[in-house]
Amino acid sequence: MQKDRGELLLKEKNLHKAFIILALPVLGVNLLMSMNDLIDTYFVGQMPNSVAAQAGMSISWPLINILMAFNMGIAVAGTAVISQFLGAGKKEQARKYGGMLVTLGIIIGVIINVILYFISPVVLRWMGAEGETYTAAVTYVQVRSFEMVFTFVFAAFQSIRQSRGDTVTPVVLSTLGIITNVVLTGVFIQVFNWGVFGAAFATAISQAIKVPFCIYYLFFADTDAKLTLKDLKPKMTYIKKLVKIAIPSAAAQAFSSFGFLFLQVFVLSYGDRVSAAFSLGNKVTNLLLMPVMALGSVLATFVGQNIGNGNKERAIQSYKVCRNLGVIISVIGCLILFPFREGALMLLTNDPQTLEIAMEYMIYVIVLQPLMAMFQSYLSLFNGSGKTTFSFIMTTTRLWGLRLPFIIFCQNFTDLGRVGIWWAMVFSNFMIVVLGRFLYSKVDFSASITRGKKIDIDEDEEAIA
Repeated sequence: MQKDRGELLLKEKNLHKAFIILALPVLGVNLLMSMNDLIDTYFVGQMPNSVAAQAGMSISWPLINILMAFNMGIAVAGTAVISQFLGAGKKEQARKYGGMLVTLGIIIGVIINVILYFISPVVLRWMGAEGETYTAAVTYVQVRSFEMVFTFVFAAFQSIRQSRGDTVTPVVLSTLGIITNVVLTGVFIQVFNWGVFGAAFATAISQAIKVPFCIYYLFFADTDAKLTLKDLKPKMTYIKKLVKIAIPSAAAQAFSSFGFLFLQVFVLSYGDRVSAAFSLGNKVTNLLLMPVMALGSVLATFVGQNIGNGNKERAIQSYKVCRNLGVIISVIGCLILFPFREGALMLLTNDPQTLEIAMEYMIYVIVLQPLMAMFQSYLSLFNGSGKTTFSFIMTTTRLWGLRLPFIIFCQNFTDLGRVGIWWAMVFSNFMIVVLGRFLYSKVDFSASITRGKKIDIDEDEEAIA
């Protein structure tokens, strides 16, 4: 099976076929995750204080995502480094970097758990949350903070497996977590009346339940990449190389999430209903992003392994195939979702005013989906090639250089009101694709992480291997 995946990544002539085979499992779990989020929202939306609860959960996400940026960073670094070493046939180095990835996940997960728990009341108050919205937000963040170690370990596991072309095992474990989350959310909210606490607690349990299986596959499964406890011992040369690649990606995610935190402040300034509607619209349209995210996940591995294998042209062609597939699927998805958007939103809220605002917002966000497909393809290309600095430039420019200034301008010099936020999203997503095209022209597909001056393997590491 592993050989089949290697054939798909490095030799399969029909790239469309290779992408579809490898992306389908990821797409399946992405859709399940999105549906899981919608089911959570459905249960919360039936609560008596649904507007405050949904607004509280909505403003919580940027704060959680700021610290989860490190999760994204180590996952991107792991995929870039391990896939390129595997493409170059250096399995021992790939295994040792996998061990360091797990160690970093555990250490960073513990640190973020503590930080998130204690800073959440202060930050959420600063964001403007009050009353029931503030209470719901603090509860949600503090309970979710206890899942961080489990989330980071699974991210390391997923990065290791996907670097080898295994998109199935992470999907199976994710599906287990999603089913657990759906069942427990319904029980905790509908039966025990635990409200937002129940939704957060169910999510934390669903993350924890995957970790024993991750440990089994990493340390006991019969594969040629089996880790040992010795591989977990911190080695600064390995950690430095992972961190060198992880920092731009983590910083990009952190700055982006920090920007979305500011964005939520602007959204919340128009009231709880606008904040809730903003969240609902995003949850529904995220369904359209799932195929694009699945393709992007595969693209990073494709680019990494083929650059490591010295196959420049295949790496470039894989990007073009992924981009074109993403845009086509996004357009088709938009055409399908548009006539059903009201029915979907009605399932998620029992408040007519929130529904009206969400309907307005969805018109704008649906139009953005093809641009988002192009944006995600650029990010995956840059991450797979090790050019995480380019990902940092794109994500920070989109939010800090374009969207937030446009929102501030609209708020102070126009009478667009909340619609100014919707237009800012359209403007920023269009301009960032232009920037992505420019950065794409700067990528050197001949520069591999496994050779050259950039992150060459030290002699002492070769001896260890």
